[in-house]
Amino acid sequence: MSFAIGNKELGKKKNIGDFILCKSCNKRHRIKYGDKILENGTKKPSKLLGFYTCQGKNYLASIAGKDIRR
Repeated sequence: MSFAIGNKELGKKKNIGDFILCKSCNKRHRIKYGDKILENGTKKPSKLLGFYTCQGKNYLASIAGKDIRR
């Protein structure tokens, strides 16, 4: 599966918030983010990619804090 989104499209998307309502299970899931690892090895929180977990699987939900789900 491929996914592509342009800067203009991303700019029009809404902010994701802290939780989403899952269309698969109809429950709320917390949006999780990774860390950016700096040159000196320390970690800094990053909202570049946001994901959630449902029934043991991870799903991409946001890019740069914007909701990219359909």
